[in-house]
Amino acid sequence: MTEATTTRPWQAAARSHAGRVRTNNEDLPLIDAERGLFGVIDGVGGHAAGEIAAALARDVILQRLARPLGTPGERVREAIALANNEIYRRASTSPELSGMTCVVTLALVAEGRLTIGHVGDSRLYTMGPEGLRKRTRDHSPVGEREDAGEIGELEAMRHPRRHEVFRDVGSALRDKDEAHYVEVVDASIGDDEALLACSDGLTDMVPSATIDRVLRQHAGDPAAVVEALVAAANDAGGRDNVTVVYAEGPRFAAALRGAATPAAASAATTHVPRTGRVRALLASRTTWFALGTLVGLLGALLLAWRASTLTPIGGRTIAAAPQASASVGTLAEAVQASRPGDVIRLEPGTYAEAVTVPEGVSLRARVTGASIFVRPAGAVGEWTAITATGSQGGAIAGVRIASAAEAPVQVGVRVVGQGRALELLQVDGPVTSGVELDAGASASLSGSSFVVSSSAVRVGPRAVLEATGNLVQASGRAEGPAVVLGDAARVTLRRNVLAGFGPTPVAGLPDAERELLRAANVVVSDSSSR
Repeated sequence: MTEATTTRPWQAAARSHAGRVRTNNEDLPLIDAERGLFGVIDGVGGHAAGEIAAALARDVILQRLARPLGTPGERVREAIALANNEIYRRASTSPELSGMTCVVTLALVAEGRLTIGHVGDSRLYTMGPEGLRKRTRDHSPVGEREDAGEIGELEAMRHPRRHEVFRDVGSALRDKDEAHYVEVVDASIGDDEALLACSDGLTDMVPSATIDRVLRQHAGDPAAVVEALVAAANDAGGRDNVTVVYAEGPRFAAALRGAATPAAASAATTHVPRTGRVRALLASRTTWFALGTLVGLLGALLLAWRASTLTPIGGRTIAAAPQASASVGTLAEAVQASRPGDVIRLEPGTYAEAVTVPEGVSLRARVTGASIFVRPAGAVGEWTAITATGSQGGAIAGVRIASAAEAPVQVGVRVVGQGRALELLQVDGPVTSGVELDAGASASLSGSSFVVSSSAVRVGPRAVLEATGNLVQASGRAEGPAVVLGDAARVTLRRNVLAGFGPTPVAGLPDAERELLRAANVVVSDSSSR
């Protein structure tokens, strides 16, 4: 096993699906390959409450991990404890959210070390040439028995109490240093290894032998891995939401190709004894696995095109900072030097400037939420922080736009072109719109957080927006709807939380689609539930 390098980030992909039985999805992935952050959150508490708990946990965890204070173990422990206490506080003040919780499994990969923070029954595996290895223990009665070797994997998958957990995030106040709460695992990890974080919607339906086989078959193609695993879970019945986050080191695929397949590759190597494996199960699922793989490959093409969950390949990375230094130039200099396919990487700091991101160029914060755009002193008229142009796509990711009464930002991010991916944005304060699409523009918006008094998103005439997994909260009394649609605008809203904007949070939506909005998202009308 070799030490992981810091020069080549791991390739990663994520996939989340409601499954075949449930209509809503309370799972959320955590993925930021550049920062080495991977994990899953599984909400508990019913249609609204479970999704809100998961969204709150993700928001708090990302904010804490954006501050590089403390050891990796201290950071994951504190992030989960902070999320726990925020969920408990919200549930305590909102009767309709009473009992909402979630389970969390997250990992940090840096400098050859793997640090896991874990509460609940989601799982994290690592994979090397020697096979699959389970790194977390299930905090559940059935999981404890399976980990102890008292029952086999197949029996555990079918056990009637398999969904019970005795540790969760949100049911009671917790201290970050509380013993026997956050399970922290520290281990070495090489760039010839991979990791897999998943909700129980995968492991309750798909045995470890099949997971091992999928990772070997699709090594080198993270999108195909996650698509095939989700397809396998759904083809096996899809009784629960299923979320898969997969990342592999730059030498993983080559290491697998260079190693002989172990004779026992169909059995996962775990940190505790495992008994009662039924290898015949793999053969019985050959047909659905082959079909799932074909579906997964088609989906992989779409994921790669969107580039919203995969680490960018190709182009240059140009570092930028608020003030130039001997090694890093300014944002304006980076923009001038960029060309399509490049990534401008923002160092942490406050950027009192507006920027127009050229066609095909991505703008990514090195630390999510730590690159903050504010209105500069002396600016006059309407002010837009970030304008994204062109038709060759590119991402705007991890930046924060902070508006204040004395320095108002009218528009956080304006998209005037096609195919932009807006990811992990944070917009707070008095804005006219956090994100605005000009007429005919198109973009995707995912994993972002808005705390605003007016509209979070405005979609211009004939513009197209796909928004998934965003948290939109009204700060104080809302002065407008959360989302405003122009004439002939097309919008797809899934798994978003819209809180405090009244019973009609989307303006311009046809009456026939309002019930669909509520079915696919969480709408909390009363601002007191924030």
